[in-house]
Amino acid sequence: MKRLIVAVALTVSAFSVYADTWRARNNNGGYIVLTPRDCPHHPDKRLRAGYSYTDKGNTYSFCWLFIDNMVRAIYLDGSEYTYNPANFEKVPPTRQG
Repeated sequence: MKRLIVAVALTVSAFSVYADTWRARNNNGGYIVLTPRDCPHHPDKRLRAGYSYTDKGNTYSFCWLFIDNMVRAIYLDGSEYTYNPANFEKVPPTRQG
C-alpha cells in the first residue's frame, strides 16, 4: 500500500517531485537520493541533481528527471539507470540539506 501511495504521489504531482528530496535503498547498503537542486553537470535545465552512496562510503553523482512515470538517472560516468518511483520515500524536511 505504501508503494502505491508513493507512486501516486510521484506521478500525480511533478511539482512535488521536483520540490522535495526523495530516497530509496540501493543494493549496496546505502541510498539513491533525488534532490530538488538543479543539476550543474548537464546542460538540460530540466534535470535535477542526485547522488547514491554505498555502505563503504563511495558516492556517485547523477542528474535525474521524472519521465514516462519512471525516474531516469544519468550518472557522470555516462551510465543511465531507470528506477521505479514506488521504491522512493520522501525525506522529512528536518533531514533535507
